[in-house]
Amino acid sequence: MPDDPTTIDPRDQRLADLEAQLRQALARIAELQQQVVDLQARLTEAERAGKRQATPFARAEHKAKRKRPGRKAGQGKFEYRARPTPDQVTATKVAPLPNCPDCGGRLGARKQHEQFVIDLPEAPLSVTRYVTQSGHCPTCAHRVRSRHPEQISDATGAAGVVIGPRAKALAADWKHRLGVSFAKIAEMLSVAYGLRFTRSGLCQADTRLAFKRAQPVYAELIDLVRQSAVVHTDETGWRIDLLSAWLWVFTNRHLTVYTIQASRGHEVAVDILGREFQGVLVADCFTAYDHRDLRDWLQQKCLGHLLKDLGKLRETKTRGAIRFAQDVTAVLRAALTLRDQKPRLTTRQFRVRAGRLERRLDHLIDPRRQLTDADNQRLAQRLRKQRAHLFRFLYLDGLDATNNQAERMLRPAVITRKTNGCNRTTRGAFAHSILASVLVTCRQQGVSLLETFVKLQRATDISLGTLGLLPPPAS
Repeated sequence: MPDDPTTIDPRDQRLADLEAQLRQALARIAELQQQVVDLQARLTEAERAGKRQATPFARAEHKAKRKRPGRKAGQGKFEYRARPTPDQVTATKVAPLPNCPDCGGRLGARKQHEQFVIDLPEAPLSVTRYVTQSGHCPTCAHRVRSRHPEQISDATGAAGVVIGPRAKALAADWKHRLGVSFAKIAEMLSVAYGLRFTRSGLCQADTRLAFKRAQPVYAELIDLVRQSAVVHTDETGWRIDLLSAWLWVFTNRHLTVYTIQASRGHEVAVDILGREFQGVLVADCFTAYDHRDLRDWLQQKCLGHLLKDLGKLRETKTRGAIRFAQDVTAVLRAALTLRDQKPRLTTRQFRVRAGRLERRLDHLIDPRRQLTDADNQRLAQRLRKQRAHLFRFLYLDGLDATNNQAERMLRPAVITRKTNGCNRTTRGAFAHSILASVLVTCRQQGVSLLETFVKLQRATDISLGTLGLLPPPAS
């Protein structure tokens, strides 16, 4: 009996079902492949963002309670700008009002109002002509020449037109303290003062200022920082002609020394501070400060860095693994509180409370204690390594528990790195170290940057005393 044409062969039906399933699978695979492409693009973008300079400083989330904008607490009460005295007023301009500007009617009960506008003057450039004399001395057989005390150069003839000390001082401050490029400085001087400058001219003047005038002051600053009771240090990445380098800072509340070196090793600290440094070095836990050449130095490790690392552990750990970070954080914060309360405690009360904190920390990082979490174990090992340098601030009055001083002094250098691209030559890096050190020290001591650098260019005997800078007080 022949097959019924309306009957479907089961094998054909199964084949049709398999083909339908295959089409669905292929459609699903295509959809998943598109998702993979999208996710790969997002991953690539995230990796690129991670390499951007601004990203490492971004917060993971917005702060719930932000600081109010404006004047910071402790910087004095609010005051209106003081009214200028009559001798300070350079011009008076009157805006009369004889009639109503709307209808032209005559006004009655008129009053007079005053407003003072303080602005930059529209003055031309100051050009000073110095006339000097020269002659031959028959006694010593030398040709001698006079020089005015305010002159900064003996050049005459074709080189007899020079840029004055105030313009050079202002350019040096903008470049090495505020991080403005030579091209922008030249543009600002041209727009604001009508003073024509080229980038190369600024660079040459800047280099002469560093090596011929400011270098002796830089050497004195290094001698003073070696004699300081407390020195904060830190380092940040730098570049010299696109090659990796490091900018180091050695600072306290009275002076600052910068140096740019190709090394991030301990030898930089030894070179600046000397092997026989007798003060306290405040630094982070970077391994260069643990070298055997620094073994006999007194140090204070930055509690701010440790608290930050402990905060990350508290955010990432759960259950029992979070307790170690919580306990160590409590001890470090209690130490900071004890430091603040120390003036109000008797000697015995302070020693008892400090001893409790010491024993509590020793117990938490005891090597016999079993810490199952690898991150906790690594942090405990670091704390044991730096144990002698954690609580020194409790016993030495005036010693900071953090390295914020050095980080604040590095902040202008980071801005310069982002805007100027660091230095092209080793000589330029040395010039930047010299001028930045002198400028920042002037600011720390409340000395006029402009007037100090004018003195620097005019002085015949260059020293800290000549510039009005003072050594830090003896501790």
